[in-house]
Amino acid sequence: MVRILDAVYAPARFHTDLSVSSAPVGSSDFADSDYSVNHAESAHGETGPSYISFRATYPRPYMGGNYWYPDGCGVEERQRECAAVGEAVTSLLDASAFANRKKILIGFSQGGYLSYRLVKAYPTVFDSAILLSPSFMGEEQAALDSLTRFFLAYGAYDRTIPAPDQQTAHQVLERAGLLTYREYPDMAHAICDEEIADIRDFLRAI
Repeated sequence: MVRILDAVYAPARFHTDLSVSSAPVGSSDFADSDYSVNHAESAHGETGPSYISFRATYPRPYMGGNYWYPDGCGVEERQRECAAVGEAVTSLLDASAFANRKKILIGFSQGGYLSYRLVKAYPTVFDSAILLSPSFMGEEQAALDSLTRFFLAYGAYDRTIPAPDQQTAHQVLERAGLLTYREYPDMAHAICDEEIADIRDFLRAI
């Protein structure tokens, strides 16, 4: 099993930086791409899960961390940025080391939206996707043709993601037919302990 994480929530111990410089995102040699990659085998050995953590390109100068796409950009630009990441990620996952292993996307906010776009662009690559409070602005309610299992979660007090966008995400993924949905009554645009427990249960069932 390979778990592909939005770097903001990557486990701190997975710190091996394999990135070097700044070749185009679509480069087949991922070590030379614009994205930092952290990879580690779990303590369970080869049969246990591996983790790959990606750090986004655009820095957040006042809040720390990084954006996957510039804050406030339009739908087309967001989708272009996600497409570039998708090319790089799937190029990496094409390696023989990842053959015949389940691949699970995990992302929060922009990372959740990115995970959705990756499934939409590559509907047969990812076994599951965990979308935590994903942005969904401007997305159409078109049917998603994929057998990927989704875990979608929002906080009831999330004011960062507008309610109509949350509803669109819920409806699109529900129509896909393989959705686990959770809403947390005391949570805003964040992650809570109950959510972590639910994610753990979701992963165990895969």
